[in-house]
Amino acid sequence: MPAVTPYAVNYRPLFWLLPALLGACTPDTPSTQQPTPPPAPVGAAAAPAAADSLATFHWDTEMCTFTGRYDSRQYTAQQLTDTYDLLRGGQLTTSASVFKPADIAKLSVDTLEAEYTNVLAHIRKLQPVPGATWRELKRLKLQELNDEYRAIKLTILGYSNPSLLANSPYPAACKTYIRGLAAGNDSSIMASWQQLVREQQKNNSVPESLQARFEQESTAPNWHEYAQVELINFGWWNCINETIRRVEPTEKWQQQYEKLFTNVQSECEEVD
Repeated sequence: MPAVTPYAVNYRPLFWLLPALLGACTPDTPSTQQPTPPPAPVGAAAAPAAADSLATFHWDTEMCTFTGRYDSRQYTAQQLTDTYDLLRGGQLTTSASVFKPADIAKLSVDTLEAEYTNVLAHIRKLQPVPGATWRELKRLKLQELNDEYRAIKLTILGYSNPSLLANSPYPAACKTYIRGLAAGNDSSIMASWQQLVREQQKNNSVPESLQARFEQESTAPNWHEYAQVELINFGWWNCINETIRRVEPTEKWQQQYEKLFTNVQSECEEVD
């Protein structure tokens, strides 16, 4: 076979092919690649979705049942469930409230600790719908839980050691109810108790009944325990309860939640 040298190449076919190659690369030729659409904003109203991507989700309030349609490409049913759980749940059921001296012995820090541990773990594992709104809701629910836990635990311990309440970081106005208990001063306890009764009378339709109860309980053999119930439960607790940063399931939060759906229908019980 003879050797092929550069001078033996026929350039004529390339000459006719070159214009066609150049024409295929001109800017006038439209691209066949479609642009990638931007992601839908999270936390805003749900964008229109293809019918085959819509799914149905149900949730309930005290009076209504809701049915919503959502875009399953944006979030899952579990994320919607977890988000609603943050809105409606997360509170402690263990209480520091007592209404008669016999209830004091039923208070249990161990019961509180066990419930707090479970509720805390539950909130932490919840995975709400992505977005700043729902991340903030989760932060607020953890804050509420910790506020509530500290207040309840301190109050339970305060029945056996009132000085813990007097030395706590809660407002001074709340401590006025328990200073006599903390100091072990009977006359101061009586004065604080009578002052609390006067405050309660302002918002009671039968104020004289509160004074009559005070006179009866303050002369009982176990009057000190009655004083604890009144001053810690109705004085101290009602005061520090106002400092707990709570997340109420308001209409605003409900509206934010409904924006996760393309449409929402509701069925509510009639109120007589």
